[in-house]
Amino acid sequence: MARTRIKWAVGLLAAVAVGLVVVPTGQAATTDTISSDRATVREYPGRLVLANANAGDRVNLTGHCGSWVRIQVTSGRVMATPVGWVLRENLTRASKAGGLDGVPERCGTDGDRWRDWVGAINAPFESLRKVTVDGRAGWRRIVFGTGVSLVPHPECVPSLNYTRRDTAPDVVDPAQRVTNLDLNSVTYRYITKDGAIALISAPRPGGSFGIWSFVPSWCVQPKGRATVYFNDPVVQLRNIAGLKTGVGYSDAEIRSRGCTAGLISPSHPRFGYWPDPDAGNRPPCPV
Repeated sequence: MARTRIKWAVGLLAAVAVGLVVVPTGQAATTDTISSDRATVREYPGRLVLANANAGDRVNLTGHCGSWVRIQVTSGRVMATPVGWVLRENLTRASKAGGLDGVPERCGTDGDRWRDWVGAINAPFESLRKVTVDGRAGWRRIVFGTGVSLVPHPECVPSLNYTRRDTAPDVVDPAQRVTNLDLNSVTYRYITKDGAIALISAPRPGGSFGIWSFVPSWCVQPKGRATVYFNDPVVQLRNIAGLKTGVGYSDAEIRSRGCTAGLISPSHPRFGYWPDPDAGNRPPCPV
């Protein structure tokens, strides 16, 4: 799929200038604001982070699905895209009872949107890896990034957002760099389609959860393994329903759920897998 470039800067500045939110013709919408300190903007409910919105950012609500709301952000800061999904709890009015009245349910929207954004990922969607825990080998769900190191360089200080460019590599926004992170606990998730930017997570010192941010991809280096992605045996399943995290499953269970092997990214093999290959391109199950 050809890379989609969202040309929104002019319209966005105009909207800021007059205090309005741009609403696509014929589409129901409700305005709101971001209430949390930061809200991750994702390409699909519960999946990959494309950008970060900040407290007070005005948003246009264009759909919802479960606990996720599709928004269009109005912000004066750099964002790779102003459009994506945020948790309902991150919104001021939508988080309340009746706060989504008039906003259409849009479950299933953006299912393939990752194709415009991701060049390689640390593990495919709905995947498991084979590991040995307490002397027992089993297949365990992958629901987290791969532990990595960052090159100690000023350009490798994470930023909350980055800029997509048509005629040059994507670039992180130096104005939104994040300090006071535990850079000994960095995990890697994916690189952008042009291979220039990596999405990582790192917690505050002593923190229990990571902050999603972006660095140049050359900053990301392997830690404790030969690659920045999971190089254990990795499988992708057609049916992952009911499989729990932290539980090791047998080869037979994996085979019964439509198993295929992970496919290394053809364009950026150093950074991992293709997130969700077409059925005809998936390698055979390794067990």
